[in-house]
Amino acid sequence: MSLSKIFRFVLLLLAVSSCNINGQKYQTLSVADFDKKLHEGNVQIVDVRTPEEYAEKHLKDAVNINFNGDDFVDMVVKLDETKPVLVYCLSGGRSAKAAALISKKGYTQVYNLDGGILAWTAAGQPVEAAAGASSKGLDMDGYLAQVKSDKLVLVDFNAVWCGPCKILKPTLDKIAEKDKDKLILLPLNVDQNSKLSDAMHISGIPLIILYKGGKEVWRNLGLADQKEIEKVIADNSK
Repeated sequence: MSLSKIFRFVLLLLAVSSCNINGQKYQTLSVADFDKKLHEGNVQIVDVRTPEEYAEKHLKDAVNINFNGDDFVDMVVKLDETKPVLVYCLSGGRSAKAAALISKKGYTQVYNLDGGILAWTAAGQPVEAAAGASSKGLDMDGYLAQVKSDKLVLVDFNAVWCGPCKILKPTLDKIAEKDKDKLILLPLNVDQNSKLSDAMHISGIPLIILYKGGKEVWRNLGLADQKEIEKVIADNSK
C-alpha cells in the first residue's frame, strides 16, 4: 500500500471514530465500549429521545433530556462539565447531533452510542422501563401472522423522525401501488412496535424485509434503489 493510501486510511479512521465541531470533540462508541465507559463510573447518561420513548425503555440511571424539546440547551448546560457525558437515542441519529451540540458548549468528555438503544438491546444489554409502562404494538406472533400471505409482503421498519425513512417512503408507496396485485406493503413504526423491534434485534432503520410464503427472502438496511427493490420483487414473483 502506498504512503498516500495509508495516509487517507488513517484520516478515514479518525473521521469515523470522532467528530470535530468548532474544535470540540465527541466520540462515537460501539455497544461494548459504551458499556465499558458506563462501568468506569462517575458518568452522566443522557437519553435524548422523547419522554414517551424513555418511558418505554431506557438505560439504567439515564436522565431524559428531549433533543427536540424547547428546553434542551437549558437542561444540557446544567450537566457537570467535569464528568463524562454518555448520550444515546433510538438508533444514533439524534444523539450524534446532541453530542455535537453538547461538545460545542464546552464539554470535553462526550460519548455517543453507535446504533442507539436498538443496537444496545440487540446486543442483549439490559434496559429499564418506567413504572406502569407497557410494550406497544405487534409481538412476534402477530408479526408472523401479518407476513403470511399468498402475496409477497414487504415490511418497512421506520420512524417518523428518521430522515432516510422519509426519503424511502415515496419509493415504497409507488412500488406498492404498481405491484398491488402481487405485493402487500406493511409499514411498521419501531417506536410503536418496540416489543417486536427487540425480539427481532433490529439495530438500524430504515430496514425493509421481503417475505414470500411467510419466509424472509431479502432484506436491506438503509436506503435502497427503486430498481433494486423492483428486481427482487420480480425475481420472487416467479
